[in-house]
Amino acid sequence: MVGQMPFSRRIILDNDVVSRLYVADALEKVALLFPPGCLCITEQVLEEARRWPAKGARLANLLEDLERKGHLSRVSVDDSSEEVWAYAELTMKGQLGQGESASIAIACSRGFDIATDDALARQACMSLNPDVTVFGTGALLNRLVADGSLTRAEADAFQARIRRARGH
Repeated sequence: MVGQMPFSRRIILDNDVVSRLYVADALEKVALLFPPGCLCITEQVLEEARRWPAKGARLANLLEDLERKGHLSRVSVDDSSEEVWAYAELTMKGQLGQGESASIAIACSRGFDIATDDALARQACMSLNPDVTVFGTGALLNRLVADGSLTRAEADAFQARIRRARGH
């Protein structure tokens, strides 16, 4: 059941958050807790997910299934706006991947929020547009707990699975 909307704007999920939620077996559950149209990914994030050795095909299928069911939407960089310039500048610096760059460019241009655990992406986003809220995976889960959509035990279990998958 979808709880009250714990976030005020659309949220772009970056590949690191997508992959962490996926390894914790939480991606689908978390996506189902948000109203339709709230969560989105970029084309580039989907392509990065596809390239994940051993897990990419299943992850891409899950993302596409969530999109078909209306729980996730796919957004693209608008080539006719300033997004394309921000995207190009971010990718040309060579510090961020295409997924992070597209996610940041769109979030900053359209007033979306972004979920990323990448420190460089967080910094780039905040310097481009300080009005964009940047959530990490933990903050995303904690907001769902605060909203009552997810129990503390569920969030802690997801976090433990993420840590185990990362070898920590």
